[in-house]
Amino acid sequence: MERGHDMLYVCYDNGAYMNTGIQRSSATPYGADTTTSPAGKVKQGKEQFRKDLTEIMVAHHIPYAAQTVPVIPGTPYMFDLYNKAEKAFKITGAKFMNVLTPCPRGWRCDTATELEVVKAAVETCFWPLYEVENGEYKINYIPKEKKPITEWLKLQGRFKHLLKPENEHIVQKIQEEVDRRWERLLFLAKVK
Repeated sequence: MERGHDMLYVCYDNGAYMNTGIQRSSATPYGADTTTSPAGKVKQGKEQFRKDLTEIMVAHHIPYAAQTVPVIPGTPYMFDLYNKAEKAFKITGAKFMNVLTPCPRGWRCDTATELEVVKAAVETCFWPLYEVENGEYKINYIPKEKKPITEWLKLQGRFKHLLKPENEHIVQKIQEEVDRRWERLLFLAKVK
């Protein structure tokens, strides 16, 4: 059997080009303050929603694509990364895993609390944990109580400008997009 394409691609997604000076990328969240999309008097950070790399890979009809996070002790999804990697290694063909990876300097958060920021991304459904195997969607974690996106934004200095009263409409726009993407995922996974 030809096994030349049995490759697992892993993206450590930190939401920007961090190694070259915290520049905006297609993966940078809407409203984020970066060196190339600064928040100021004229604009309030990046003006586009992030491209969903996991869904882009799913659209290529590969056998397996998944979205996950680093190991966060004490969470119901503590072993999500391990479980998905183990599954991916057993599947024939190209596989992809998108791992939300903190960058304390770019996210402007403390290294001691960076995993709390990742946890908040999951609990707000900004970064849902799911996998798509041969076109079938499966959500690996559904929060008991989905938290508002402000719970994630307030933990990062790159969004501090959005927490000002005059930018409430931007936060609302972000919440609406998170909710839209979450509802779509629930539909695709046949949860609703």
